[in-house]
Amino acid sequence: MAVIFYLSGTGNSLYAAKSIAQELEQCRLEGITGYLKAPYEVQDEVVGIVCPVYCMALPPVVEAFLQQVKMVPQYIFLVVTMGAMSGQALGQGKELLKQRELRLSYGAQVALPDNSIVFPSPQARQEKLLRNAPAELGLIARNIKNKYDNYQHLDRGFLWKYGGTAAGMWVLDKIKQFGKLSCADDKCVGCGICAEVCPAGNITMAAGKPAFGSECVHCFGCAHWWCPQNAISLGRLKPDQKTRYKHPEITPAELAVQKERKDEI
Repeated sequence: MAVIFYLSGTGNSLYAAKSIAQELEQCRLEGITGYLKAPYEVQDEVVGIVCPVYCMALPPVVEAFLQQVKMVPQYIFLVVTMGAMSGQALGQGKELLKQRELRLSYGAQVALPDNSIVFPSPQARQEKLLRNAPAELGLIARNIKNKYDNYQHLDRGFLWKYGGTAAGMWVLDKIKQFGKLSCADDKCVGCGICAEVCPAGNITMAAGKPAFGSECVHCFGCAHWWCPQNAISLGRLKPDQKTRYKHPEITPAELAVQKERKDEI
Protein backbone atom coordinates (compact mmCIF):
# COMPACT_ATOMS: atom_id res chain seq x y z
CA MET A 1 0.00 0.00 0.00
CA ALA A 2 1.15 3.53 -0.76
CA VAL A 3 0.00 7.05 0.06
CA ILE A 4 0.97 10.44 -1.32
CA PHE A 5 0.47 13.48 0.90
CA TYR A 6 0.27 16.71 -1.08
CA LEU A 7 -0.15 20.46 -0.83
CA SER A 8 -1.45 22.35 -3.86
CA GLY A 9 -2.71 25.88 -4.40
CA THR A 10 -3.03 26.26 -8.16
CA GLY A 11 -3.00 22.58 -9.12
CA ASN A 12 0.61 21.86 -10.09
CA SER A 13 1.44 19.63 -7.15
CA LEU A 14 -1.92 17.87 -7.24
CA TYR A 15 -1.38 17.15 -10.94
CA ALA A 16 2.09 15.74 -10.14
CA ALA A 17 0.74 13.64 -7.27
CA LYS A 18 -2.05 12.22 -9.42
CA SER A 19 0.38 11.39 -12.22
CA ILE A 20 2.71 9.50 -9.86
CA ALA A 21 -0.13 7.72 -8.07
CA GLN A 22 -1.42 6.30 -11.35
CA GLU A 23 1.84 4.37 -11.78
CA LEU A 24 1.87 2.91 -8.26
CA GLU A 25 -0.20 0.00 -6.99
CA GLN A 26 -2.98 0.79 -4.54
CA CYS A 27 -1.89 4.36 -4.01
CA ARG A 28 -4.22 6.97 -2.52
CA LEU A 29 -3.89 10.74 -2.19
CA GLU A 30 -4.23 12.68 1.07
CA GLY A 31 -4.04 16.44 1.65
CA ILE A 32 -1.33 17.57 4.05
CA THR A 33 -3.60 20.15 5.64
CA GLY A 34 -6.35 17.57 6.05
CA TYR A 35 -3.93 15.19 7.79
CA LEU A 36 -2.71 17.88 10.20
CA LYS A 37 -6.29 18.52 11.28
CA ALA A 38 -6.79 14.84 12.16
CA PRO A 39 -3.43 13.01 12.46
CA TYR A 40 -3.33 9.22 12.48
CA GLU A 41 -0.75 6.41 12.37
CA VAL A 42 0.19 5.90 8.72
CA GLN A 43 0.55 2.17 8.01
CA ASP A 44 1.58 2.33 4.35
CA GLU A 45 4.89 0.82 3.26
CA VAL A 46 5.48 3.62 0.73
CA VAL A 47 4.89 7.24 1.71
CA GLY A 48 5.31 10.17 -0.67
CA ILE A 49 5.17 13.92 -0.24
CA VAL A 50 4.45 16.20 -3.21
CA CYS A 51 4.46 19.95 -2.73
CA PRO A 52 5.53 23.27 -4.28
CA VAL A 53 8.74 25.14 -3.55
CA TYR A 54 8.37 28.40 -1.61
CA CYS A 55 11.34 30.76 -1.98
CA MET A 56 13.75 27.89 -2.61
CA ALA A 57 12.44 25.90 0.40
CA LEU A 58 9.60 23.72 1.61
CA PRO A 59 6.36 25.47 2.55
CA PRO A 60 6.18 25.94 6.35
CA VAL A 61 3.05 23.77 6.56
CA VAL A 62 4.93 20.92 4.84
CA GLU A 63 7.80 21.37 7.27
CA ALA A 64 5.28 21.07 10.13
CA PHE A 65 3.84 17.94 8.53
CA LEU A 66 7.26 16.26 8.31
CA GLN A 67 7.84 17.07 11.97
CA GLN A 68 4.51 15.61 13.08
CA VAL A 69 3.42 12.81 10.74
CA LYS A 70 3.24 9.40 12.44
CA MET A 71 4.82 6.82 10.14
CA VAL A 72 7.53 4.20 9.82
CA PRO A 73 7.43 3.30 6.12
CA GLN A 74 9.94 1.24 4.18
CA TYR A 75 10.34 3.87 1.46
CA ILE A 76 9.82 7.66 1.56
CA PHE A 77 9.96 9.97 -1.43
CA LEU A 78 9.66 13.73 -1.86
CA VAL A 79 8.79 15.41 -5.15
CA VAL A 80 8.73 19.21 -5.39
CA THR A 81 7.18 21.31 -8.14
CA MET A 82 8.96 24.53 -9.04
CA GLY A 83 8.98 27.39 -11.48
CA ALA A 84 12.76 27.67 -11.77
CA MET A 85 14.86 26.15 -8.94
CA SER A 86 14.19 23.77 -6.06
CA GLY A 87 16.88 25.39 -3.90
CA GLN A 88 17.18 23.70 -0.52
CA ALA A 89 13.77 21.99 -0.55
CA LEU A 90 14.91 18.39 -1.07
CA GLY A 91 17.82 18.66 1.35
CA GLN A 92 15.56 20.31 3.89
CA GLY A 93 13.13 17.39 3.65
CA LYS A 94 16.00 14.93 4.12
CA GLU A 95 17.21 16.72 7.25
CA LEU A 96 13.75 17.05 8.80
CA LEU A 97 13.12 13.33 8.40
CA LYS A 98 16.61 12.43 9.62
CA GLN A 99 15.92 14.32 12.84
CA ARG A 100 13.13 11.82 13.46
CA GLU A 101 15.28 8.82 12.46
CA LEU A 102 13.41 8.49 9.17
CA ARG A 103 15.15 8.19 5.81
CA LEU A 104 14.26 10.05 2.62
CA SER A 105 15.10 7.44 0.01
CA TYR A 106 14.30 9.46 -3.10
CA GLY A 107 13.88 13.11 -3.99
CA ALA A 108 13.05 14.70 -7.32
CA GLN A 109 11.93 17.99 -8.82
CA VAL A 110 9.66 18.80 -11.73
CA ALA A 111 9.36 22.16 -13.46
CA LEU A 112 5.85 23.55 -13.95
CA PRO A 113 4.58 27.09 -14.60
CA ASP A 114 5.46 29.50 -11.80
CA ASN A 115 2.50 30.82 -9.81
CA SER A 116 4.50 33.24 -7.66
CA ILE A 117 2.86 36.36 -9.22
CA VAL A 118 6.21 38.12 -8.66
CA PHE A 119 7.95 36.11 -11.40
CA PRO A 120 5.19 34.74 -13.66
CA SER A 121 6.12 32.30 -16.41
CA PRO A 122 5.64 33.72 -19.94
CA GLN A 123 2.90 31.97 -21.90
CA ALA A 124 5.34 30.23 -24.23
CA ARG A 125 7.29 28.84 -21.28
CA GLN A 126 4.09 27.72 -19.54
CA GLU A 127 3.09 25.75 -22.62
CA LYS A 128 6.53 24.15 -22.91
CA LEU A 129 6.62 23.14 -19.23
CA LEU A 130 3.13 21.64 -19.43
CA ARG A 131 4.12 19.64 -22.52
CA ASN A 132 7.29 18.32 -20.87
CA ALA A 133 5.73 17.47 -17.50
CA PRO A 134 4.15 14.08 -18.40
CA ALA A 135 7.51 12.66 -19.50
CA GLU A 136 9.32 14.03 -16.44
CA LEU A 137 6.68 12.72 -14.08
CA GLY A 138 6.64 9.38 -15.88
CA LEU A 139 10.36 8.94 -15.21
CA ILE A 140 9.94 9.98 -11.58
CA ALA A 141 7.06 7.55 -11.13
CA ARG A 142 9.10 4.68 -12.61
CA ASN A 143 11.99 5.48 -10.29
CA ILE A 144 9.63 5.39 -7.31
CA LYS A 145 8.01 2.16 -8.47
CA ASN A 146 11.48 0.58 -8.74
CA LYS A 147 12.46 1.95 -5.29
CA TYR A 148 15.28 4.04 -6.73
CA ASP A 149 17.52 5.54 -4.02
CA ASN A 150 19.36 8.86 -4.34
CA TYR A 151 19.71 9.68 -0.64
CA GLN A 152 23.38 10.63 -1.00
CA HIS A 153 22.57 13.41 -3.47
CA LEU A 154 19.94 15.28 -1.46
CA ASP A 155 22.06 17.56 0.71
CA ARG A 156 21.23 21.28 0.73
CA GLY A 157 23.64 24.18 0.26
CA PHE A 158 24.28 26.77 2.95
CA LEU A 159 23.66 29.71 0.61
CA TRP A 160 20.18 28.53 -0.37
CA LYS A 161 19.02 28.77 3.23
CA TYR A 162 20.41 32.18 4.06
CA GLY A 163 20.91 33.85 0.69
CA GLY A 164 17.84 32.56 -1.09
CA THR A 165 15.07 31.53 1.27
CA ALA A 166 15.59 34.09 4.04
CA ALA A 167 15.98 37.01 1.64
CA GLY A 168 13.04 35.96 -0.53
CA MET A 169 10.68 35.50 2.41
CA TRP A 170 11.76 38.84 3.88
CA VAL A 171 10.88 40.63 0.64
CA LEU A 172 7.51 38.88 0.38
CA ASP A 173 6.66 39.53 4.01
CA LYS A 174 8.04 43.02 4.67
CA ILE A 175 7.94 44.62 1.24
CA LYS A 176 5.10 42.82 -0.54
CA GLN A 177 3.16 42.03 2.69
CA PHE A 178 1.81 38.90 1.02
CA GLY A 179 0.14 37.68 4.21
CA LYS A 180 -2.40 40.52 4.25
CA LEU A 181 -5.21 39.09 2.15
CA SER A 182 -8.01 41.41 1.09
CA CYS A 183 -10.96 41.47 -1.25
CA ALA A 184 -12.36 44.42 -3.15
CA ASP A 185 -16.05 44.27 -2.31
CA ASP A 186 -17.00 46.36 -5.32
CA LYS A 187 -15.44 43.74 -7.63
CA CYS A 188 -16.31 40.48 -5.84
CA VAL A 189 -19.38 38.66 -7.16
CA GLY A 190 -19.51 36.14 -4.30
CA CYS A 191 -18.73 33.05 -6.38
CA GLY A 192 -16.95 31.37 -3.43
CA ILE A 193 -14.22 29.72 -5.51
CA CYS A 194 -11.48 31.26 -3.34
CA ALA A 195 -12.99 29.61 -0.25
CA GLU A 196 -13.42 26.31 -2.09
CA VAL A 197 -9.82 25.98 -3.23
CA CYS A 198 -8.13 27.20 -0.03
CA PRO A 199 -6.22 24.13 1.26
CA ALA A 200 -6.23 25.40 4.84
CA GLY A 201 -9.90 26.28 5.07
CA ASN A 202 -8.70 29.81 5.86
CA ILE A 203 -11.37 31.50 3.74
CA THR A 204 -15.07 31.41 4.57
CA MET A 205 -17.99 33.13 2.93
CA ALA A 206 -19.86 35.68 5.04
CA ALA A 207 -22.78 37.63 3.61
CA GLY A 208 -21.70 36.57 0.15
CA LYS A 209 -18.13 37.86 0.53
CA PRO A 210 -14.88 36.07 1.50
CA ALA A 211 -13.63 36.42 5.07
CA PHE A 212 -9.97 35.63 5.76
CA GLY A 213 -8.73 33.80 8.85
CA SER A 214 -5.24 33.52 10.34
CA GLU A 215 -4.19 30.12 8.96
CA CYS A 216 -3.08 31.10 5.46
CA VAL A 217 -0.45 28.73 4.02
CA HIS A 218 0.55 31.24 1.31
CA CYS A 219 -0.26 28.98 -1.63
CA PHE A 220 -1.67 31.94 -3.62
CA GLY A 221 -4.51 29.68 -4.76
CA CYS A 222 -7.26 32.16 -3.91
CA ALA A 223 -5.65 34.92 -5.95
CA HIS A 224 -5.21 32.69 -8.98
CA TRP A 225 -8.58 30.89 -8.96
CA TRP A 226 -10.85 33.86 -8.19
CA CYS A 227 -13.55 34.98 -10.64
CA PRO A 228 -12.58 37.26 -13.55
CA GLN A 229 -13.24 40.30 -11.36
CA ASN A 230 -9.62 40.44 -10.06
CA ALA A 231 -11.02 40.94 -6.58
CA ILE A 232 -8.35 39.39 -4.31
CA SER A 233 -5.00 40.93 -3.40
CA LEU A 234 -2.14 39.45 -1.38
CA GLY A 235 -0.84 42.56 0.31
CA ARG A 236 0.85 44.54 -2.45
CA LEU A 237 0.67 41.61 -4.83
CA LYS A 238 -2.26 42.31 -7.12
CA PRO A 239 -2.64 39.57 -9.76
CA ASP A 240 -3.97 40.40 -13.18
CA GLN A 241 -4.68 38.40 -16.30
CA LYS A 242 -0.98 38.26 -17.18
CA THR A 243 0.15 36.85 -13.82
CA ARG A 244 -2.84 34.63 -13.07
CA TYR A 245 -2.27 30.85 -13.44
CA LYS A 246 -3.97 27.55 -12.65
CA HIS A 247 -3.16 24.09 -13.93
CA PRO A 248 -5.45 23.36 -16.89
CA GLU A 249 -6.21 19.78 -15.81
CA ILE A 250 -7.19 20.46 -12.20
CA THR A 251 -10.57 21.70 -10.99
CA PRO A 252 -11.53 23.68 -7.86
CA ALA A 253 -13.50 20.67 -6.60
CA GLU A 254 -10.37 18.49 -6.74
CA LEU A 255 -8.37 21.04 -4.77
CA ALA A 256 -11.11 21.39 -2.17
CA VAL A 257 -10.74 17.75 -1.11
CA GLN A 258 -7.25 18.22 0.34
CA LYS A 259 -8.43 20.14 3.39
CA GLU A 260 -10.39 17.13 4.67
CA ARG A 261 -9.01 13.83 5.91
CA LYS A 262 -10.01 10.90 3.72
CA ASP A 263 -12.20 8.14 5.17
CA GLU A 264 -10.13 5.32 3.78
CA ILE A 265 -6.90 5.05 5.77
